[in-house]
Amino acid sequence: MGGLRIALLTAAAGLLAGAAPAAAAPGFLGTGHDPGVAVDRAGTAHVAWLTDTGETGAVEYCRVPRGKRACATRVAIPLENDGFGKVQVLLPRPGVVQIVAPLLDPTPLLTSTDGGLTFARRDLGELPAVEKALYGPGDFISIVSGSGPAAFGRWAADGSGPGRLPVSFGSATESLSTALAPFGSGYALFFSGLATRSVLFNGVGDPNLQQNWVEGPRLGRGRLEVAAAGGRSGTYVAYVQRRGSRRATYVRRLRSSGRLARARRVSRDDPVGLAFAQGPRGDMALVWDDLDTTYAVRSTRSGRRWTRPKRLFRGNEPADMRIAVGRRGGWIVWDGSAGNTGQNPIRIAALPRAPRR
Repeated sequence: MGGLRIALLTAAAGLLAGAAPAAAAPGFLGTGHDPGVAVDRAGTAHVAWLTDTGETGAVEYCRVPRGKRACATRVAIPLENDGFGKVQVLLPRPGVVQIVAPLLDPTPLLTSTDGGLTFARRDLGELPAVEKALYGPGDFISIVSGSGPAAFGRWAADGSGPGRLPVSFGSATESLSTALAPFGSGYALFFSGLATRSVLFNGVGDPNLQQNWVEGPRLGRGRLEVAAAGGRSGTYVAYVQRRGSRRATYVRRLRSSGRLARARRVSRDDPVGLAFAQGPRGDMALVWDDLDTTYAVRSTRSGRRWTRPKRLFRGNEPADMRIAVGRRGGWIVWDGSAGNTGQNPIRIAALPRAPRR
């Protein structure tokens, strides 16, 4: 009887395992630091990162097809040094790939018009460590700093524009974390340190002028992690709320009026980092690392419903995480070290699908 019970339990465990298969192990792309990622209409990931080649450096660029975990195409673009900051990958239109390689002085904009086979360079100027670059609204590239003070600049698609980030909003202690997202025809910039603040540009005038920005809503004290995403479903901010010993992760929609909607709790975790993105259809993904496990939640296109947290993988030292959401899936990349230098493993994994409704 005992043997029969053990056999039944073993069979049941096998059925449960088959019903809920574990996520595929992350793929290894190379070594370096601070990868960036974008996804095209076919679901292909376009990944780039900085690497040390000895006395100089390079940007490594590769394409990972949907359903794969390795580079199908790979190009090394020589640079004068190893760089410092988060690499940005932009896909303004089919066949065009742009990479912002943060070398501080100068910061190159690398543009390919043949799908990533060859790249031409134009320097944007002297920029600090970069946190986020956005393409649009319009044919513009907008960049926010990754360290204090929180600063912003916008360039034309060909790289012409200011030689630095011309507008700043907060001191270093107010800008330990920064996030930039589309907001209507303009932008919303969140920055967090002593407290979490925001500034808004409504799309009228030149965003490279301080007077065209206005103070946005504040989230208050106790929120050091902040991330933002915008697009078809509107603009959202994700943050960690700490109240005494209790902590949780929330998302809120930034209304067109400039006020925040009611907070929605998506996890009871207190993450080490947040990565937030909205796809072209309006569905969103929020990813975080909780010590040794990385989780994700997805939203519907309206942003009204969010899934329960799903474990992506354990271990693999996720740090400097970047995610991208497309029409046919999404991706996460990371480098295994929270610093801005070093030869660390560059890894990639697929994101879970968004709920249907």
